[in-house]
Amino acid sequence: MNLQERELFWQTLCALKGENPQDDVQQLISKIKIPKFLYRYRPVNMNSLEALRTNRLYFSTANYYDDPFDTFLHIDIEIIKEAYLKSFNTRESAEAVVEGLKSLFAKVLTEEQLIQITVENILDAQKHGLVENFIGTALSLRDELKKDTWSVCFSENGFNESLWLKYADKHKGFALIYDMEKDENFLCGKQEKCKNCGIKNFGTPLYPIHYSNIPYNATEFAKRVMLRKVGELTKVDIPQELYQGMGNGFWERERIALIKKECHKYDEEWRIITNCAMNPPVMMEWIPSGIILGLRMDVAEENLVVSMAREAGIKNIYKSFINAKNELDAFLVKTNQ
Repeated sequence: MNLQERELFWQTLCALKGENPQDDVQQLISKIKIPKFLYRYRPVNMNSLEALRTNRLYFSTANYYDDPFDTFLHIDIEIIKEAYLKSFNTRESAEAVVEGLKSLFAKVLTEEQLIQITVENILDAQKHGLVENFIGTALSLRDELKKDTWSVCFSENGFNESLWLKYADKHKGFALIYDMEKDENFLCGKQEKCKNCGIKNFGTPLYPIHYSNIPYNATEFAKRVMLRKVGELTKVDIPQELYQGMGNGFWERERIALIKKECHKYDEEWRIITNCAMNPPVMMEWIPSGIILGLRMDVAEENLVVSMAREAGIKNIYKSFINAKNELDAFLVKTNQ
């Protein structure tokens, strides 16, 4: 997909209301042009070799990504701060907040603790950093969201020099080739052990990444996450009316995870995101149709990687080279076909 097509996908994603998820999915699918091949760049190490041998793709949480702005929860702190302070603009509004807090926590706080929730005590706490602590809690949600977002990344370009340098150990690694038209190579959900797997039961949607220097504003979603966290920590059922104006939360995780800064646009990235909560290790099984050996791999490493690829059932082995046009290319070395 070119940048214009990715932009159209992004606009469609941002326009979804989440009121009819099945219709939403169809709208998204109509804007996605899946390429013939996807590529995954890997270094040569124990983990990548074992994953190669077993046809496994391991998902990572966003807090392990090298880009700190990947899956970044963009929060407009001034809007949150303004909404917070507005609740205490007048005596009436402040008293309403106090009564709401007492009602919300009536079942989890003692009578003595409830008595301490007063307008005066809250105003006094504001003088001693309550607002700053509140803002700090809001900002900490960025890491919370990253820890809960599992994904695995690909590129639709198998000859991206930056990706070979960055993710394939400066051309000493390899690139896996996934043929999107060979469904028989996709093993997830087809085995007995898959019966209770969240990936099988909830799917593995594949999305293109959108590139823009205009961040997605997730402030309303952050408020929703904060309320949900309060409920989880205090074991309190948050009344639905408190979520009014914050949207229903559908598609927010995708919007946050599928946008990266424009400087990454040449990566031509695609991403699979899990559709449910998962316990590590999170992985899927998918046989690559081929593998590209890096330009600077030595003979010993080439033999080792080819051996693992053969054990995995990978048919086509390619070797990188620089062609007559001074471009990175690959030629077929071995095939089982």
